[in-house]
Amino acid sequence: MRKYLVLLLFILTPAMGFSQLYDYLEDDPAPTIKKHRGLAYSLLETGSGLGVFYEIPFMNFIHWGAEFDAFMLRDKNEFGYTDYYGYYRTIGKENNVYLFDLMFTLKQRLFAEDFDDSFRPFITASIGPVFGMNFPEFDRDADGQKLKDQYLWTLGGIIGMGLDADVDGKYYFGLRTQYRILPFSERLGERKNHSMIDVRLEIGQRF
Repeated sequence: MRKYLVLLLFILTPAMGFSQLYDYLEDDPAPTIKKHRGLAYSLLETGSGLGVFYEIPFMNFIHWGAEFDAFMLRDKNEFGYTDYYGYYRTIGKENNVYLFDLMFTLKQRLFAEDFDDSFRPFITASIGPVFGMNFPEFDRDADGQKLKDQYLWTLGGIIGMGLDADVDGKYYFGLRTQYRILPFSERLGERKNHSMIDVRLEIGQRF
């Protein structure tokens, strides 16, 4: 009888241990890494923009991917308002600058083992081509010189940090603060260097 009791304990002890481990994993599941895709809105120092992105998991909670953004920039002294009749007016507008970029990104998740899987802080870096266009508001400048439309290319980059937070495990909101490095070889609109801070809101899907 005693040897059967010992055998029973030998069998049940690992089973109870696995049961406790299963309960623990249910309460605190292991972090996961999935593909990401979604839409983005950027609020810049001198404008705003919209974008799309796609990210593929790599190793050690790293994503690599691509994002495409389109931006419309304001002049430094530009001011907009709605008049008495409901029409939108602008004052101080001299340029119409548009930027389009295709960035190839690396995104490193931080503290993956310490935070809940629905709360994912990260750092990110990107590099890629940027196309800039400017259509002057007027035909000539203050000195009477004829102004021409501009079309310029440059190599841009991004460094930043942020946080992704799940909504229901499938969708998430992302918020990041990043610095866009956008130097052009010649003046585009008001300046050559359009580097600026970008506060970016993302609505994405994990799949």
